[in-house]
Amino acid sequence: MRRLSNTFSMPLFLLLYAMTAHGAHGPSSCAAKIHSFKDSAPLATLTKQQQKKVLQALSDDIAEIAEVDIASTEKSKAAYRQYVAQRLQFQPVRPASSKEQLLLISYHSNTVCGQHENCPVWIVSLDASKARSLVPWQKELGTSAGGGWGFVSRPDGAAPYSELILLTHLSSAQTGLACYRETKKQYLRVPCSPECSRWLQYADEW
Repeated sequence: MRRLSNTFSMPLFLLLYAMTAHGAHGPSSCAAKIHSFKDSAPLATLTKQQQKKVLQALSDDIAEIAEVDIASTEKSKAAYRQYVAQRLQFQPVRPASSKEQLLLISYHSNTVCGQHENCPVWIVSLDASKARSLVPWQKELGTSAGGGWGFVSRPDGAAPYSELILLTHLSSAQTGLACYRETKKQYLRVPCSPECSRWLQYADEW
């Protein structure tokens, strides 16, 4: 198995140096509500069948995280899987259809999120038959979208899936962005627009 990095916030994110003049960010076509993962609901609030589908979809990722998560060192594989399940949380975003839920799932753990609270995040499709992690497997990250403390969901015109922007703390003075757009039912990393970069660099202060 590929080894996950013990931090989810490193060079994968664009560095954005905070500016002191608040008037510099102004109105932007990128403007949208910022959601904090602190406001997420526990995975346990889904039905048992939905929880089972999500855990099956993230099974390989959980095994990868176990290799670097201190919390796994004194637990059996089954006990660690349960430990992670109890700390998974989710927020719904714009559904692709009435038959499908699109969820941003995060693993809230002091042993993985780090001092800047950048927790592993997955973009998951959930329907009546199965759950599926929509980001292709990446070296050191599995199918996660990386780590973050919050996100922005932006409707992408007539597209059924929203554009997703993951926000991460790089330091007390730096905010990072990772932008994902759906292509053929997968979420792929894309360059963030300059206007989004300028606007969201103040996200830590809101």
